[in-house]
Amino acid sequence: MIKNLTTIILVLFTTLLGSYAYTEFNQPLNQNVLRLHVVANSDSPADQALKLEIKDRIVTQMGEEFKDVDSAQEARRIAISKKAEIKNVAESIVTSRGYDYPVEVYVGEFDFPTKSYGNLVFPQGRYEAVRVVLGEGEGKNWWCVLFPPLCMVSSSDKGLSLDSPAEAQVSLKCLELLPQGVKVKISGK
Repeated sequence: MIKNLTTIILVLFTTLLGSYAYTEFNQPLNQNVLRLHVVANSDSPADQALKLEIKDRIVTQMGEEFKDVDSAQEARRIAISKKAEIKNVAESIVTSRGYDYPVEVYVGEFDFPTKSYGNLVFPQGRYEAVRVVLGEGEGKNWWCVLFPPLCMVSSSDKGLSLDSPAEAQVSLKCLELLPQGVKVKISGK
């Protein structure tokens, strides 16, 4: 009788542990990242250059903030707490360049199309993001992944955008933070 009870308890424990592990490690990618999305006022060369300057400053500023972050939820909390600071940075650049259009910063879930970011594929879906909208927000946009920190590059570096994806250097820690099932293509270049 005790042997049967022990077996039943062991089976239940194993089932619960397996279920927890499956749920924990198979979360969709969109629940494990925080994206940065900067939308230009227009497609004019000046507005596009301004967008890149603003994203460079935000990426530099937020790089320190996200350096030791362990989860997308923690990254979101930091982004919300820094929302006014992000807006002030963007507004100061807009003003210093002689423009007077507004800047809006949102932290929430937004729809994104399927995109490649270096060797990573981000499927279409709703993702948590910090969205910075410049002026009318009618121009081409730029995005990257704030958490895990995959976009800590400047425009002078080999940057990544929706218009011209390039190779991203992904550290092993970043790969460990990604959920199982994410397709990662490693080339021999």
